[in-house]
Amino acid sequence: MKFAFGNPAHIHNLDEFGELARMADEAGFSMVVTGDSPGLTAEHFVALTTIAQNTKTVRLGSYISNPMMRDPAVAAGGAATVDAISGGRAFFGVSSGDSAAYNLGLKPATQARIEEYIVTIQALFDHGEAVYQGRQIKLHWRHRRVPIFMAPGGPKGLKLAGKVADGAFIEAGFVPEAIQDAYDRIAEGAAEAGRSPDDIEMWWHARAGIGTDREDAIDKIQSGILGIGNRLGRFQQEGKFIPDHIWPKLQELKRRYDFLHHEEIKGKSGAPLSNAPLLNELGLRDYLADRFAVVGNTEDWIARIESLRKAGVKNLALTALMPDKKAFIEMMGRHIIPRFKDA
Repeated sequence: MKFAFGNPAHIHNLDEFGELARMADEAGFSMVVTGDSPGLTAEHFVALTTIAQNTKTVRLGSYISNPMMRDPAVAAGGAATVDAISGGRAFFGVSSGDSAAYNLGLKPATQARIEEYIVTIQALFDHGEAVYQGRQIKLHWRHRRVPIFMAPGGPKGLKLAGKVADGAFIEAGFVPEAIQDAYDRIAEGAAEAGRSPDDIEMWWHARAGIGTDREDAIDKIQSGILGIGNRLGRFQQEGKFIPDHIWPKLQELKRRYDFLHHEEIKGKSGAPLSNAPLLNELGLRDYLADRFAVVGNTEDWIARIESLRKAGVKNLALTALMPDKKAFIEMMGRHIIPRFKDA
């Protein structure tokens, strides 16, 4: 089993951001990823360059960008540049758009737009030119095809990932039925495109939290858990294995969710948290933590990952929206990554 370390980049702590990337690399993580949300985080390709310059072996890339903010040639050029700086370790991630879109007053991309965007970038890498929305665009200095990842959570996105993506950060959660369905949907899309499911590198996204026990860890990442819960409530209920009594709670979360506080962390600023109280108020604490998080002390983590591995989860992409990220990396490097390295 492989592990990815996810961490947002902020202009006031880019030195720490680079240090955490270095620590993750040395601890044995296989990937270091960061988000692309201009309303909240530092410029994406600058952040990726910072990761590249502070690491030696990890792969690095977007978790995750979207089709609305950059022309495909701009995105392809940025990804190719980071790939060159890192010695061929980069990938570019594209999905519908979450805080990045809403904080710019944009709507999430449709599956058709995501597909067009990905196929266009791939054509630029392969051929140096492509037609996008009726106009010809060019990227003649490309040097290789940088892999494209998606972050699908619903049935349509999972199928599209199987059809066009090189990798997927699966956001379906750890409900047993959802795990198998995600693999089936990706396989369906792959078959439609004449591909094998083995052509798609699959990772499962989880919110990571450490503490003295499960409840303490959840308390430290309430907003992080809510953020992925908010995405679960978007679009349709069908095909997501969401209980009927949970769906109205997710809709209320979606109505009240504040995207300007999408990455708020307990104890970082001392200011009251905007989204975090909704986790308990809406009765979503246990449901979302069980579905999307790996939380607790070292023993809790070992037991949880053993359970996930047996359920079919192969690789974990862990977003670390927690106060003490250095302690998290140290725990992973000492106790978790070595234990599951060959699992």
